Amino acid sequence: MATLSEKEIRDRFNQKNIPKDPLWIEQAYSKSLPYEIRHLLCERLGFLAEKGWASIKSLIKKHGGQPELIYAVGICHQIEARDFLLNQLDEQKDLDINILKALACWGAVLNNSQLELILKSKSQAIRIAGLELLSFKSHLLHETELLELVNEPLKDFRDEVVIKGIKILQRRNEDAVIDHLKQLALNGSYPIAEQALIALGSIGTKYSSRQISELISQLDIKELQQKAKKQLSVQDIFLDRINN
Repeated sequence: MATLSEKEIRDRFNQKNIPKDPLWIEQAYSKSLPYEIRHLLCERLGFLAEKGWASIKSLIKKHGGQPELIYAVGICHQIEARDFLLNQLDEQKDLDINILKALACWGAVLNNSQLELILKSKSQAIRIAGLELLSFKSHLLHETELLELVNEPLKDFRDEVVIKGIKILQRRNEDAVIDHLKQLALNGSYPIAEQALIALGSIGTKYSSRQISELISQLDIKELQQKAKKQLSVQDIFLDRINN
């Protein structure tokens, strides 16, 4: 196949005329193309699953782990591709955000030591990617393990990181998790306290209901007190339905 120009590839995308042949896409790929075009080509390879994986491997061998190629590895959903990403994670000296994002749906296969290393990173992007990985494994962990893993992210000075961690905890209903959420509601910033209240309200146990009730009088900000009352009301309705 003759080398295609950027314009020819763009025109094919605009006309929805990209062949489903992974070899065609592989040959169309070039590092000299703009990132947008390279990303679209690699996305198409990823969507071709097993058929696309062979071409993705070939391109990585030729061009190295370009971000768009690592993205394609993640979305092709092949076991060999997963193992490739895990090997990259273990072998690289510094954590690569592209590898972590590509591993997202395979978070359950990471061990606790790998997750701990990722979540202790000072980088906001890496911590959030690590929490995304953890979200696929959290249901497999004892609450003590889970709380240990989210300990550093929940102490982060950036609200976005803490809120991501809270959303993982709200899927659990153990008393220790509820106690941790209560402390975040009391001591966190306004956005963190608000998310912690939502999390407590979504858990739907008698113990979480008692903690919300206590928070109504313990919170200093009136708006948060009102939000706590709203969550308590929602949870009381939920508990009534369960009991009746």
